[in-house]
Parts: sequence; C-alpha cells; structure tokens
Amino acid sequence: MFAVKTVLVLFASIALLGGCAESKAAAEGGARPTQASGPCGDKGLPDCPLQSWMKANLQSQLNAGDTERLARALDQLAKRAPAGFDDWSASATKAAEAARRHDIPAIKAECKSCHDRDRTRFRAELRKTALF
Repeated sequence: MFAVKTVLVLFASIALLGGCAESKAAAEGGARPTQASGPCGDKGLPDCPLQSWMKANLQSQLNAGDTERLARALDQLAKRAPAGFDDWSASATKAAEAARRHDIPAIKAECKSCHDRDRTRFRAELRKTALF
C-alpha cells in the first residue's frame, strides 16, 4: 500500500511540474520542444503528440457538434504553426471561422485541405514534436 501511495505521489508531482512548464509554453504561444519517445502514430502504436491533441480537441468537438469549443481549439492551432508551414495558420483560422458559423461541411473541407497539403510533410519532419 505504501509503495502504491509513493508512486501516486511521484506521478502527481511530475504532472504538476510538467503542467507548469506546459502552461508557460502555452502562454508564450510557441511549440514545446519535446519529442515523443519511441514510435507513434501507426496502427497499434500510441498516438503522436499532435495526433493526440487533434483527437482530443478537434475531432471530439466536431463529433459532439460543439462548434464553440471547436472554434477556440482551431484558434489555438492557428497560433502553433510550425516554421515553414506557411498556409497552416490561415487554414486553421478559416476552419475556426466556419465553426463560428456552425458550418460543419466547411470545417471538414478546410481540415481536409490542410491535411492533404501538410500531413505527409509534417509526419516526415515533425511527427514526434509536441506543438502543445
């Protein structure tokens, strides 16, 4: 029982310390320079950092029809464009505007456009990089 409590306290401490660093990075608006360890993203593997964030903050809101929260998440995504991905911010902003209009087909079209344009390159260059 003591060992379990010790492990829980350790994990809570790590989470708190990590949360502070994450909050600072989020406030600064830049990508966190952390990397996923090990392979990720393919079937049977853990999600990569951006993939996980998109599922939790974009896909879940889209599935729920929560366009207000989806618009806010897309605004966050627009601010986290990696260097060299020149159309990323504009695309996320267009999708956020569509979310504010409750225009689900336009949101999906903009997401598809961005994925078609940037997904292959992002996976090749930055797949393990945490933007959030």
